[in-house]
Amino acid sequence: MRRPAATVRSMPIPESRLPSGRKRLLVAVAGLGMLAYLGAAIATDHAALERALLQLGWSGAALVLGLSLFNYVLRFQRWHLYLRELGHRIGWTHHLLVYLAGFMFTVSPAKAGEALRGVYLREHGVPYADTFAALFVERLLDFIAYSLLATLIVLGHADYRPFLLVAFLVAFTLLGLCGHPAIPPWLDRTATGRSSPWLSGLLQLGARLLRSSRRLLQPRLLLPGLAIGLVSWGAEGIGFHLICQGLALDVPPMTATSIYAIAGLAGAAAFFMPGGIGGMELVMVALLTTLGAPASVAIVATLICRVATLWFAVVVGFIAAALLEFLSLRPAPRSAP
Repeated sequence: MRRPAATVRSMPIPESRLPSGRKRLLVAVAGLGMLAYLGAAIATDHAALERALLQLGWSGAALVLGLSLFNYVLRFQRWHLYLRELGHRIGWTHHLLVYLAGFMFTVSPAKAGEALRGVYLREHGVPYADTFAALFVERLLDFIAYSLLATLIVLGHADYRPFLLVAFLVAFTLLGLCGHPAIPPWLDRTATGRSSPWLSGLLQLGARLLRSSRRLLQPRLLLPGLAIGLVSWGAEGIGFHLICQGLALDVPPMTATSIYAIAGLAGAAAFFMPGGIGGMELVMVALLTTLGAPASVAIVATLICRVATLWFAVVVGFIAAALLEFLSLRPAPRSAP
């Protein structure tokens, strides 16, 4: 049975501001990150970068960024569906800003900082366990979507099949564990016998998380959620294809999408690296050079792609957080006399 819906449309928007020092630090990190990537691209092959930007033009660059935005909004729609399934009703626009604000911390290790959404949503009566459950299921389905998209290139390159097999095994093992009904009660029993309040609370949180996750992994939610993952990450793969086109690289859309997906799996494997930084770039460059791209051009393509996806997400997250802060400072409208 579903929990009663927690309607929060009529609630005033609570104050959700970050300390100004931390906000300035986030802006600095995002700005320096984008400048570092662009600087590295210029230093690697200035001519290739200039050629790519001229070939893309303003319309092409807008299309690449638009595909990234499409990814964010589509994934938010899945997130919004998950919280509604868990019994929480939040206005679409405000909830979108909360979701996007989490992207400020995309560069945190394992993207764990995106759990910031839980802080905003807690003020609307959403328990942390529900936020973490939605975040966990989102990550799991994205992992499976990456694995499926990666098959587009792996079918023709046998060397990468073992890596893909491991990814599938890990993803579907987690899927099976989350759906096993015996695990949450076992965690509850284990928590009861612990003398440490911290460990007991952690185990109970895990039990609640798994119970919520099981509800989100029912077939009627699992299949649409996976489809959203395939389409949204496929869109960023097409953006990578457009970047390669601008650099005169002969990388078909399906191949570019597969390269992006395999790199995403590598970034997920680099669990404690901020935003998969390092792992994704190395794999993207390696795969492009394997397909015949000059190393310098492959590096430029990779760096431009990461600016248009990773660092663009950080900027979007900051803008969303700033809008949330502005809304929290707005005085409530006066009723007409």
